Amino acid sequence: MIEVVEIVDLGFSVADAEGIKFKFDGVDLVLEFTDWREQHISIKFENTLGFKFQNAEYELSETERFDSCHIVHDSDWVKEHIRQGEAWNDESWYHYKLNFNTAGIVEVLCSRLAKT
Repeated sequence: MIEVVEIVDLGFSVADAEGIKFKFDGVDLVLEFTDWREQHISIKFENTLGFKFQNAEYELSETERFDSCHIVHDSDWVKEHIRQGEAWNDESWYHYKLNFNTAGIVEVLCSRLAKT
């Protein structure tokens, strides 16, 4: 199957965000930033198998927005972790792509996320 990228509402906005910070304890990733309203946002990605950050913009699909949160269905990244035995079967895995239009792109492979 081909990867399908869908815009999703995760309960926060990444548009015009600033001050991205990461904390990774080997299991969970916490992402913090200041949103466009100058509110502090903290997101916990549970059972993080991988994450990426880069300043350069890129798209996986024409359906993406440069200032939105996305989920990648049928993700090749997820499939590779499953193929290599890095993801366990009794869990659902998600590939999130957060396009911070002014602060780069963050991608996370995890089992769930929660705003903290």
